[in-house]
Amino acid sequence: MPSRHQKSSRATAFGWDLVVWRSLALLACIVGAGTVGYVWIEGWSAWKSFFFTIVTLSTVGYSDNNLSEAGQRFTAVLMIVGIGAVSYTATSLLNRAISTAAHPERRIMQRIQHMQNHYIVCGLGRTGHRVIERLRQADAQVVAIDADSKAVEHAREHNIAAIEGDASLDETLAEAGVDRAIALAAVTSSDAVNALICLTARALAPNITVIARAEDESSIRKLRRAGATNVVSPASYGGDGVAEHMLHPEVAHLLPGLQGENAALNFAEVFITQTSPHHERTIAELSNEHPRVVVIASRPRNAEVIVCPSPTHKLQDGEVLVVAGLPADVNALRPAGSLA
Repeated sequence: MPSRHQKSSRATAFGWDLVVWRSLALLACIVGAGTVGYVWIEGWSAWKSFFFTIVTLSTVGYSDNNLSEAGQRFTAVLMIVGIGAVSYTATSLLNRAISTAAHPERRIMQRIQHMQNHYIVCGLGRTGHRVIERLRQADAQVVAIDADSKAVEHAREHNIAAIEGDASLDETLAEAGVDRAIALAAVTSSDAVNALICLTARALAPNITVIARAEDESSIRKLRRAGATNVVSPASYGGDGVAEHMLHPEVAHLLPGLQGENAALNFAEVFITQTSPHHERTIAELSNEHPRVVVIASRPRNAEVIVCPSPTHKLQDGEVLVVAGLPADVNALRPAGSLA
């Protein structure tokens, strides 16, 4: 739940926005009134009247331009009111700048507001940090959420857009831009909290991809019912990894080098559409054109995943391919389909 300090700082920032806009509006009205006043009293052109008004308010000094007595009186009033308004506006802008610099949360919220197609990570534990690290290696925009102020502060020190709050609340996910995000990961240490996050995210953004962490394998089904697209069990992954090291030590030794920041092998999804050059073509034809790219799996629209599809398998609209290859070879598929 957002702390009292968070709510206060946001209210203060909002208040300063109103003060700044009101002071600027007041100054604009005074400039407009001064311009109209000189046109009416002295019969000057609009430009000369505007210029004389600006000179008066800036106090840079000028000749009286043979002002009439009425014009002199008007100028005196304009100087008293206008200079006060200029001072008030300058003070408001200065306070606004100081407020922004003094509240890093405000800068972060402004940064998040400009994000589109970003990723949200709920939970800044070991799993959350690893997820964020991988996303940032892929140059993805990331927003992190955690209720622990120290964890949030640590993340911000590493230039991560982090929000302090309860990720299961509507307002917290809304602040993170869940309606504009591509995917959300609920990776706190509590399966119950992750389930609440899934429910909230699914309600606010029905089409978002939600990945949940399950500490207890008995929670996997519950998390799926709560709205998780996929559920990851660290215990299962860890156990599988240990078994692989025992059964196939060489394979287990090589796999880490194929993933990560300096990976030699890239994995990607290729979306086939009606406008793709490979639409209605076979896997064999795709392989002939891109011999250094391996098609690992295929998922036709509204169908089950096909592992190692047959060379004669024909690609259809809406089909998704999982491919692997060297970065340059995988990127060469971009004109052929929509590569993610």
